[in-house]
Amino acid sequence: MITTYHGTVVLDIPITTLLAGHEAEIRAAAAQGLSPHDSGSNTNSDIALTVSVPETVTVGTSRATSTSSMLADTSFSLGDDRTQVTVNIQLKDLTWQQLLDIYDAEKTDPGQHTIKVQVPYAVGTTDPTGATRLASEQVTVTGQFNFFASSTSPAQVFHFDTKTLALAQSPTDCFASAPTRTTRWVDEEDGHDLQPSKTGPNFFQAAGIPDYEFSTWELSSDRLTGIYKYKKVFGALPVNGDDPAIDTDFKIGADENPPTQKEEIHAENKDSLLTIENVVHLDDLRGGRIAKLLEKYDKTPNAFDDIALKNAHLGFTTQITLPAQLKFSDPSAISVTGLPQGFSAKTVAVNGQTATVTVDFDNPDQITTIEALKDAMGALHGEAVITIQKIAFTESAAADTDYQIDHLTQGTISVDVEKQLGVIVIPGQPSPACPPTMDDYDAVKPAEPRSVVGTVFDPPSPACPPTDTPYTAGWRPPMTGPSAGWDEAPLMKHPLKFTTSEAHPDVTRLSFKPGPTPTPTPTPTPTAVTPSVPPTPATHLAKTGALTGDVLMLAAVTGAIGAATLRRKRS
Repeated sequence: MITTYHGTVVLDIPITTLLAGHEAEIRAAAAQGLSPHDSGSNTNSDIALTVSVPETVTVGTSRATSTSSMLADTSFSLGDDRTQVTVNIQLKDLTWQQLLDIYDAEKTDPGQHTIKVQVPYAVGTTDPTGATRLASEQVTVTGQFNFFASSTSPAQVFHFDTKTLALAQSPTDCFASAPTRTTRWVDEEDGHDLQPSKTGPNFFQAAGIPDYEFSTWELSSDRLTGIYKYKKVFGALPVNGDDPAIDTDFKIGADENPPTQKEEIHAENKDSLLTIENVVHLDDLRGGRIAKLLEKYDKTPNAFDDIALKNAHLGFTTQITLPAQLKFSDPSAISVTGLPQGFSAKTVAVNGQTATVTVDFDNPDQITTIEALKDAMGALHGEAVITIQKIAFTESAAADTDYQIDHLTQGTISVDVEKQLGVIVIPGQPSPACPPTMDDYDAVKPAEPRSVVGTVFDPPSPACPPTDTPYTAGWRPPMTGPSAGWDEAPLMKHPLKFTTSEAHPDVTRLSFKPGPTPTPTPTPTPTAVTPSVPPTPATHLAKTGALTGDVLMLAAVTGAIGAATLRRKRS
């Protein structure tokens, strides 16, 4: 509901009463034969009366009438902030003696010789709090007498006493019997409250709620509960998260053997060099949540019309981590092949025991719509192969010990999603009070109060008597578009990030076996040996075995080969 208060400031003052405090100055000027201004050239006000109202109040068209023979013209001026009305009153073009004669004559019956000023005003409020505030506010009347002893002398300014009037009498009474109305703000999908409900004599306005846009509204059958319904701005987008959708082929080759996926990989010895191939099936990167998103887009593309994309990244990262007993002997021996056009390796690096390869889209600035994202994702097909060569055992590697190589491939689609909420305005239907009836021909028309924001829940206006002036408070139409409740239509933002990880990551373990331990050679009995006879083979083997045992046992024994084992572990 809205309550409109109408008032009129009426100043009905005998002119002799107004000037009584300055009679001495007037008689002195009359005795000198002076005139306040030149005949026909007076532009300055001799008397000014100002009515001031609070900011929320508007003033209407004012009126002034005079029954005094001392006064000539009156005019009104409105202050810049439209809260002040000043009536400017001019004395007739007479000498001070002539004006004094009229003054003395009117003193005998002052009530019949007055200046009457009427300033209408109006103010509206929609709640008891506003009514309480109005009860404490006042209308102020001030004035001054600009005494010009002669047309060439500057004015002496005399200020009248300030008067105050109550703006409204008992304004809170209008809300005493108002019914209680409840306003709710809910999620239209499941009906849960997005913020606590509020009650009062009026419905509350729509609210701006982060990540939501206004959708529709509903009024209960008893017209006492109004419900604003909202939908998620990015409700069509799956929530951020990870999907185990990638299946890679992790292969190892030893020595000259090509990389393969086997239960066991055999290395010749501790000096063997290993080659790793990680085969990424690019089609898998299009699975999981991004697949659901593109499926929604294909079904209802219009739902994504207002969504813009920025800062897109789509590709994958592979990390291969070696145990301390293995090393990347040549960090430059890493290559990436099989990437589709438009994609490239942005990072190929070794840091300690970890090798990292990151692949991304070459032109992220081209991805500004879901359609562009779909086109870029469509290029992800086939197989990308990451090859790392020259992986070696370190000196700390021991035989008959399993070593684990960890590897992980993760696809990433990340993009900043933006949506500019629009503004659609639907006028409210207010129920203001009817204007007062003005029967007295001498009365001014009531002022038109400032407009008040209505809500979509307000009923139609009651039938009021016809009038030429819209005296009741107007209603500014409420915002009921997607950005209802915000001071300005907001730009909503959402960081979208979908990842895909390996569904069944392999756990690879390597080990190698030592060769047979050589039989110790007995120390030969010292004998005299002629210098021309060369050392015996047994002596040569003993020395060789003592100095280069690994070489001996790997070179001499062909039946006991070191073994590396690959096991696939399903999570």
